[in-house]
Amino acid sequence: MYGWMGHILRVDLSSGSVKREPLDEDLAHTFIGGRGINSRILYNEISPQTSPLSPHNLLIFGTSPLSGTSAPSSPRCTVSAKSPLTGILGDANFGGFFSRQMKRAGFDHIVITGKAEQPVYLSVHDGKAEIREAGSLWGKPTDETEALLKKQFRSEKPQIACIGPAGENMVRTACVVHGYNVAGRTGMGAVMGSKNLKAVVIGTGSQKVAIARERELRSVVSRINKKIKGSPFFKMFSTYGMAGPLAIENESGLLAWKNFRHTGGWEHAEKVTCETLARDYYTKSSSCFSCRVGCMKSWEVKEGPYAGLKGTKIPEGCTSYNGPTCGNYYAPSLFKIYSLCNQYGIDVLDFGCLMSYVMDWYEQGIISREETGGLEFDWGNYESMIAMIPRIARREGFGAMLADGAVIAAQKIGRGAEKAISHAKGMVLGGVDIRGLKGTALTFATATRGCDHLRGSNMIEIPLGGKAIMSTEEAVARFGTASVLEHDSYDKASSTIYFQDIYTLADALQICKFNTSHNGHGINISDMAEIYSAVTGVDAGARRNTQRR
Repeated sequence: MYGWMGHILRVDLSSGSVKREPLDEDLAHTFIGGRGINSRILYNEISPQTSPLSPHNLLIFGTSPLSGTSAPSSPRCTVSAKSPLTGILGDANFGGFFSRQMKRAGFDHIVITGKAEQPVYLSVHDGKAEIREAGSLWGKPTDETEALLKKQFRSEKPQIACIGPAGENMVRTACVVHGYNVAGRTGMGAVMGSKNLKAVVIGTGSQKVAIARERELRSVVSRINKKIKGSPFFKMFSTYGMAGPLAIENESGLLAWKNFRHTGGWEHAEKVTCETLARDYYTKSSSCFSCRVGCMKSWEVKEGPYAGLKGTKIPEGCTSYNGPTCGNYYAPSLFKIYSLCNQYGIDVLDFGCLMSYVMDWYEQGIISREETGGLEFDWGNYESMIAMIPRIARREGFGAMLADGAVIAAQKIGRGAEKAISHAKGMVLGGVDIRGLKGTALTFATATRGCDHLRGSNMIEIPLGGKAIMSTEEAVARFGTASVLEHDSYDKASSTIYFQDIYTLADALQICKFNTSHNGHGINISDMAEIYSAVTGVDAGARRNTQRR
């Protein structure tokens, strides 16, 4: 096989068995990789009755045939399981260098089941794997865990995915952390913790990804890199990273603040826009494997109570969810919140939404200071937000109430608390008001893992600089109608299908969505087919036509 390594690593933590098995070619050609194969394995091997936090749930790490090649912007790794947050399909993915290393170690997917009696980590190197004791790592934050494992495996230059205390305590919004890259949503870190699995360590391997048509791949890579660089969004991502176009959202009336009590016109927006963060805090740029965008921004807080705090990458949406959503406009606190969420292994997006609900409950008198452990949750109180991170991660006090996610917390609190929450399938909505975006609302309502902008997003509804980001001619050619560009039109089925397809293929090929035509520009479905064919030798068009017949 070209592209795929042709092997799956199977790990049973209950029995301690580790085995290597061949990747079925029909499975690979039908579901490609990443989210595709991960989801199929889950569907085949667990039942609807499987408890997400039971030993019978699977935890799957998946790469794609493009991982580890020169294919542009293809560094993602998908982590899948039945979600403890929603009770349905759960997955999240992260960038960085883990997927390349996993391919070089000889595996396309790692499938983990069972539960170890004591804390363990999985060590993988050149086609082999070993389960090792991790008692000394249990309870440690993710950054310290990575540092200790990198020191131990220094000669192997390892890439590491691990959990923090939140995952260990099965907080339902716990994530899997790889350096400054995070598989955030749906609680994959909680599933990892339920198995007593602290980390997966991938050592440098010697195996290479075989390419079917190397000359063709070089040509396609050159063309698509130029296309990515020519996108009107390239400058925004390369300059501001994933902080998000908060100023544009605010001016257009889409920015939700104080838990959707207000939208647009936030007077404090300028203090936390991506432009302000870039000017006052960013220090340098870096990229994931096979990407030239440079959206990972190193930063430093130089003044105030958090002076000296440093890091790399502020996540997509962090400014919105932990800023205006909570009425918080103190920029250094955003970096502090992000840093602590990463260390404890909590999804920063879900955390910001959760805090906005807590503030709403507090203002309405649904919860009291006595119930919060003495913390005041008036709007914008970033100090109380920061204090809650370790409490949630350790399930301490009021943190125990919040550790199972906003929906369950509201049910436990009662007294009308659930009225403050917007969610679909148990996944909460935050940041952008979709009431005026009919296509985006449709994609969220039909997304497979819940209220989710990373399953499809009709960004073409949102004008850029007062102008549509796609011409009416382009819209008619692609979607059959120009009404998809109108935010209040209900004629959005064709664009919703297109963008959900784009996101599905991106996740199967492990391409970063932000360089795809999810916004009308970038890598489209035809480009993905060309890259896939050059790497694997499979004629994607011919196979599609055969399947239709």
